[in-house]
Amino acid sequence: MARLISVALQKGGVGKTTCSVNLAGALSGHHGLNTLLIDFDGQTNATTTLLGRSFEAPGNVWTVLYDGAPIEDAMVQSPQHPKLWVLPGSPELAYWEKKLSEDQWDSLVREGRRILRERAPEGIDVILIDTPPSLGLWLQIAIAASDGVIVVVQPHEFSADGVRDLMRTVQAIQEKVNPDLVIDGLIINGVRPTTGEHAAWVEQYRKQFGDAVLEPPIHERIILAEAQRLKTPLEFYAGRGATEARGWFRSIAAQLIARTGIGDRVPNAPEPPEMITSEPATPNASDAQDAPPAESPRDRSDGVTAPRSTRTAHIA
Repeated sequence: MARLISVALQKGGVGKTTCSVNLAGALSGHHGLNTLLIDFDGQTNATTTLLGRSFEAPGNVWTVLYDGAPIEDAMVQSPQHPKLWVLPGSPELAYWEKKLSEDQWDSLVREGRRILRERAPEGIDVILIDTPPSLGLWLQIAIAASDGVIVVVQPHEFSADGVRDLMRTVQAIQEKVNPDLVIDGLIINGVRPTTGEHAAWVEQYRKQFGDAVLEPPIHERIILAEAQRLKTPLEFYAGRGATEARGWFRSIAAQLIARTGIGDRVPNAPEPPEMITSEPATPNASDAQDAPPAESPRDRSDGVTAPRSTRTAHIA
């Protein structure tokens, strides 16, 4: 079974979606893992980054959770790479969370965990879940279904406060639903390396989380927004300055693989993918009909938990 990993922090604006998309790109494009990105955020930014705003899909995360659709039938292959798949998000998530009573949450969290784990498609090596910026129902379902959590932080106090709140949620999920849940790592995002305040926070995170920190920190670079505008992970973008930033996510992906054991079945990295150098082309219907069928993850025949010490990592 694939390893399920939630990319989380309930505070908005820390770059969870940016990290989710680019980590998925590195895992699939550079490390050759069949990777599924589940968009659990009602804003659906991960979906539009990988698939654009006009795409056709047989289903989405809502049809999986509420209509009983298998993930395998609802996920869409990304146009950037044949090993990268997306389970599209749905604005229905944000709408229905407001309609549900918190008294219903415990049973819904358990049921959501069961659905996501039982319906995980075969042949996928790793599933990343891009979570919403809140401590609400959908974040709790995502974490409950996951084997591990990657925490995304920024180098300032409000972000550190968010880590404390998230750790309380993780602990509650461990106690009630998922005792094997671990912290798979921490990504420090949006760093200005020449700023003393940022450097101090980076060292504080390293001190508190130790080797759970996935290195290197992600610097604040316009190339990240540029790749997002062009609807592609950095792994498949050849814009000026992309090489360095692409290396950051490749390094983080390599550490995640080493820590969790995902991808042990993949002996060699794939050939480098075709790079996007300008506005990506949008395939038309005739192109899609003439193209040869892409390799499905089902054509390829668990992870080891992260170090136990990361379960107790915290910000003091």
